[in-house]
Amino acid sequence: MSTARYEFYPVHKSSVLYSSTSSLNTLDLYLPSPSSSHPDKHNYIHGGAWRDPLISSRTVQPALSYLSPKELPIAGVVSLNYRLSPYPNHPTHPSLPGDVARNARHPAHIEDVLNAISWLQKGYDIGEEYVLVGHSCGATLAFQVVMDQWRSTMGTTSGTDYLQMPHAIVGVEGIYDQCQLKESYKHSEYAAVYQEFLEGAFGNDEREWSRASPCNADLAHSWKNGKLAVLAWSKDDELVDELQLVMMQKALLQGKNETRRDVMIQLTGKHDDIWENGTQLANAIRFALHELEGLPSSNIISPSDEFESMSGYAR
Repeated sequence: MSTARYEFYPVHKSSVLYSSTSSLNTLDLYLPSPSSSHPDKHNYIHGGAWRDPLISSRTVQPALSYLSPKELPIAGVVSLNYRLSPYPNHPTHPSLPGDVARNARHPAHIEDVLNAISWLQKGYDIGEEYVLVGHSCGATLAFQVVMDQWRSTMGTTSGTDYLQMPHAIVGVEGIYDQCQLKESYKHSEYAAVYQEFLEGAFGNDEREWSRASPCNADLAHSWKNGKLAVLAWSKDDELVDELQLVMMQKALLQGKNETRRDVMIQLTGKHDDIWENGTQLANAIRFALHELEGLPSSNIISPSDEFESMSGYAR
């Protein structure tokens, strides 16, 4: 895959407000040229354990430098911010009580993402012709978008009755089963950190963690228009283990529809290297767009073969 750098995003609108709820209800627009008025292909959701103030919409920028609109059907890229959960012990930017932007709890994060997409669909008429890409907990949010319960609980007051589902989702180093994530790392040096950020985002009731986990979604019912689901993961990931991939793949297989293709691709690098370097996140994006356009791609892992090799975990 190409690793050449490009600079074909001359129009960059940062911190565009999509809601007045908080200072973090903003998005960044990247348009290939002044004539590209519809940012209708690509919506990116950053990670950061639902709480890290230093991981924001700007983290998509390294990947953009490796994507050329001349080779890919990208009409534009939108990178979303959303309210964060408390992080009072952050070493440089601790959250403060009373800060609406940094004291959120589920379902506030997904409500913000749904509101941002609805805002884009109303303002830019993007319909369902868009790809949702998320890294880490951003992948959680991307798949939560197509879970019925969050759209239905928001009702019509937020305007999300207008919302149309994406035709493709790319989960990169994603968290898809919050309870399993805690279980996987309960004996590691990160155990207390995982417990802290999961409780900060979802509360103390692990039944809510399970309810919010994309691996428990009824995708056959809730995502009928889906054309492509990509799960991208690196064996070098030190923060999100292979079981997350397995659990989400099982959910996709159980929720299969006739039109959606489900694919896994292998990335390289540690958890945050994927977006910090930019090449691996760009590769995942490029792969998805090639799949949607019927163009040849490499680095494919066969979903059926990979699932069979890991079926001992998935049972």
